Amino acid sequence: MKEFQLIDEVMPQVPPADYATMMAARARMLGGARRQRRRVWPKVVLAAAAVSMVITGGFVAAPLVGGSDGSGIQTAAVPPDAVLAAAADRLAAQPPGTGAWWRRDMTQVEWTRTPAYTVERRRRDVLWLSREHGARTQQAQISAKPRTPADEQAWRNAGSPDLCDRCEMVGGYFTPLKLTVSPAVELPAEPQALKAKLLSVYVPQNDKDIPEAIWGASLKDTPETWIWGASPWLLLNAETTPATRAALYRVLADLPGVRVEDNVIDIDGRTGIALTYGKAPTREQIIIDRDSGELLAIQKELSGTGATFAAYVVKRLGWTDDPAPAQSSFS
Repeated sequence: MKEFQLIDEVMPQVPPADYATMMAARARMLGGARRQRRRVWPKVVLAAAAVSMVITGGFVAAPLVGGSDGSGIQTAAVPPDAVLAAAADRLAAQPPGTGAWWRRDMTQVEWTRTPAYTVERRRRDVLWLSREHGARTQQAQISAKPRTPADEQAWRNAGSPDLCDRCEMVGGYFTPLKLTVSPAVELPAEPQALKAKLLSVYVPQNDKDIPEAIWGASLKDTPETWIWGASPWLLLNAETTPATRAALYRVLADLPGVRVEDNVIDIDGRTGIALTYGKAPTREQIIIDRDSGELLAIQKELSGTGATFAAYVVKRLGWTDDPAPAQSSFS
């Protein structure tokens, strides 16, 4: 089919369609051709239909080719795998970045259930990494409050006890990878090469190296689940390049038991594409911005403990020339 070539010839100023858009358009046209084998559509009509295609919010909208009058609109959902692939492509295309420090700024969130109510605790956690100066961290309590109005009333009925008896949450700099590559910016940017590198440092029955604060407790010790369990620390605590993080998304999406889900909302109300492992009440998710491919949040539903939910909500991640603190600080 040469419809897209025709578009390029008559409308050179129109930006070229990305791969996912083009494939969806081709599939739609071919589908219409199969349904209407006896009807021959002029190339100009098909080209006009292709030009008018719009991708928004995960849907492809186009004039209804083959409809009674051609004025109808039908939509087809873009598969979540295609949305993730497009987001990973955009992330991989970003430059590595420059600066004196690699900085990750995030908010830790934990929901803890008492017999009468649920408490939400938030803590800011900032990590600074430098090849010359090592790692520095800053942590500060943001809030501790009943999670919902109903929880607040139950808390007041219980005498308004102190909500910060468990305010210390796991954070700071930690990685279980023990990588021989230094620095992390040299990790592979190709999925199979990255997976091979990770598996080269896998040690059987080493699951205790994966912090249970996020999702170590629910993992069985296999090479694949070890990669899944180690992924938060590659995404949050290592100065990996955008291309490496994009490759990691692809590696994770291919792991057994991991599924890709679209239109997932993180704890702060942001919508993204998610890599999901397991099901409630122990569902684990890595949520990614659909447009930029940047990490939005890592979150987990917990079961069998006092905590019922934990999340790391990313606010900032990348290289900067902003000065780091003289030393790690906690409050």
